[in-house]
Amino acid sequence: MAALLRHRSGVLTRNLGRLLAALVLVAAAIAVASAAFLDAVLVDVNGAITTASDVAIARALSLFGLKPSDASIRIDDVHRVVDARLVADEAMRLQITPAPEDVDEAWRAAADRLGGMNALRQWLDQAGLDEAWVRTLVEADVRRRRFTEVRFHAFVFVSEDELTETIGPGSHSLDAREKALSALREAGIARELAAWLTEARARATIRYANIGPAGVPLPFSMPAGVAPAGRLPSSRDHS
Repeated sequence: MAALLRHRSGVLTRNLGRLLAALVLVAAAIAVASAAFLDAVLVDVNGAITTASDVAIARALSLFGLKPSDASIRIDDVHRVVDARLVADEAMRLQITPAPEDVDEAWRAAADRLGGMNALRQWLDQAGLDEAWVRTLVEADVRRRRFTEVRFHAFVFVSEDELTETIGPGSHSLDAREKALSALREAGIARELAAWLTEARARATIRYANIGPAGVPLPFSMPAGVAPAGRLPSSRDHS
């Protein structure tokens, strides 16, 4: 009987060891699988977090002045999104709300940049993104631009002296004057917005994650056809 118990004890010990080993492997597999779905928190602005997914979505859809890129997320990208959040939050505080049709138009434009609504929804499905959430980011971008229009566009003026200093004295074509006037207005809006953002950042509570020189990898692939890193289209975005 003792021999039998000793034998069964050995069997139980080996089986228990195998079970524990199996559980460790399963746990490790679950941890690895879960890691693919973890979203890195990049910054906290007044208690509202921005994740790597938010920045990647903004890149893919050309929101908040970002441009499509498959490069790692850098601190400059995060700064852009922080500024956009500060502007959008101020717009909400002042009840500056974009018209629903403007949000619909922006949503369609975002889809068109990816090849149409079907292409957009296919990418959302592949990336595991919720369409309603992505649409809120598009709406925030529309609200950001609307705030800029209301707060700055109507209050930035260009004097005749400034225009003359830019294009020089003498007569000029109407087209040349309009182009110079538009450029001076945009520069003035950019200065006013930059000054406002400096004050807004000072008032806000902003906590950044530690983003090293290598940046943070994208949590999912960019849509097919976006510009690869190193060949980004250049543009100025003051609106």
